[in-house]
Amino acid sequence: MIAMKNVCGENATATIRRSDFGADKYAPTLADAVNIALQIEARKD
Repeated sequence: MIAMKNVCGENATATIRRSDFGADKYAPTLADAVNIALQIEARKD
């Protein structure tokens, strides 16, 4: 069954570097770049 509701969704991506925040202790072992993906959906009742 499909509910006819008002819905809004968004996708966002970002890449941050650990070294920008001083988190480079394990730099040779761990990647410096961290990819972040966010997905959100809101529904109005």
